[in-house]
Amino acid sequence: MCKIKKLLLTLSLLLSVVCANAQDENFYIFLCIGQSNMVGQAEITSEDKNVDERFMSMSAVDGKDGRKIGKWRKAVPPICRQDTKLGFVDFFGREMLNSLPAGSKVGVVSVAVDGTAIDLFDKDACKAYINSVTEDWKKREIAAYGNNPYERLIEVAQIAQEDGEIRGILLHQGETDAYNDAWLKKVKKVYYDIVNDLELDSTRCPLILGEVVRSEYGGACAHANPTINKMPKVLQHAYVVSAAGCPPCSDNVHFSRDGYRQLGINYAEKTLQAMGLELVRAGRTETTTHVVRPAYRPEGSAPLDITASLDNNNILKAHADVPLKELEIASYSGKSLGKIDLDGKDAVEIDVTEYFKKDDNLVFAFRSVNGLSRSFTMTADTNQPEVNVKASLSSEDVLEAEADQPITSVDIQTLEGTVLETIKIKNKTEVNVDLSRWSSIPIRVVFNAANGASSSYKFSAKPE
Repeated sequence: MCKIKKLLLTLSLLLSVVCANAQDENFYIFLCIGQSNMVGQAEITSEDKNVDERFMSMSAVDGKDGRKIGKWRKAVPPICRQDTKLGFVDFFGREMLNSLPAGSKVGVVSVAVDGTAIDLFDKDACKAYINSVTEDWKKREIAAYGNNPYERLIEVAQIAQEDGEIRGILLHQGETDAYNDAWLKKVKKVYYDIVNDLELDSTRCPLILGEVVRSEYGGACAHANPTINKMPKVLQHAYVVSAAGCPPCSDNVHFSRDGYRQLGINYAEKTLQAMGLELVRAGRTETTTHVVRPAYRPEGSAPLDITASLDNNNILKAHADVPLKELEIASYSGKSLGKIDLDGKDAVEIDVTEYFKKDDNLVFAFRSVNGLSRSFTMTADTNQPEVNVKASLSSEDVLEAEADQPITSVDIQTLEGTVLETIKIKNKTEVNVDLSRWSSIPIRVVFNAANGASSSYKFSAKPE
């Protein structure tokens, strides 16, 4: 029996090596979920069908046009399903190829259904939601995904990640139900369900979600945007895409072709920012856009090695392996708020309170004297809702906590905000968390309550 177990283990290790070798690190894959604006509503022209071979789509449905579930095809529109139209994902893929390093490929997996709530993608709530659907056309769209769009998404994504790395989840949904904080909690759950079921690294797979048609265009659902823009306060790895410059079609719910083109560019900009492949440029406003390029790195050089952290007093601390030239601080929407000369220092400590008064979420873009660059997105702790938690650490490194409201999850983070582990809690007010595996490094423990509030504690490494 022992020999059999050893043989199975050996085979398992060999298979994992083969799979790892088969995965192309230059193949960037994005999961695309949502409702009608994710499906796409613009007419397809002959020009749209001229697609670069490096922009691929993995089908989540079969079609008479030859598409097969779990098979890659060139991303010729329509991407979502055979009978759908053109959307912003078509332009997103093109723009990503323009901005990523030469030789890169982009793949998308699209699962979207018109006119549906976020519950459709909640694996625990989808069955009840689907049973409540009465429209025949909507039932047919859901049936195309085996009557379980979430399950189909995971199934196809698992196949896709054998060939490349999933580097983001694109969401465009909210016209139906993004009008209160309950939607924010549901989106956060959907995100972590996907991350956990696909065993993704949340620090390398952000949630990129977009605004609906804005009020300046008479957007019929524009009152959803204030809720959508709260998402980064609820989910650390969330980035909101502005719909500025994206006009609608005549119904004021769906974007026009020009609107989809600009929205696709905006999604690409924000995705590149989330991936750390760009710097926010000075002079950008919400009504103008630019093509974002990867952060400059001289040929043959290593990327800028820099660590940054933000404490509860809004003191930004950073340390780099080379002298730093400049820090640019920008709002989450991309507007430059100011530049600070770093005078060739490799370690800096800066009070950024005045900048957080202008925007809850800030982008800190560092540039070194030799031309390297890197950016970080951070949220001020003082702007986060709180839950009252009393916590103590035992000699066995077990954190014993008691909260004044039910806790749904606990995030173990580095002081820079990187999530090391997420522990799901079933609405308990008393929580014990084993921190022994993280006892050698400084960490932040964040308690997330059922109502979206949170509270955090810092723990420093034990002395030698």
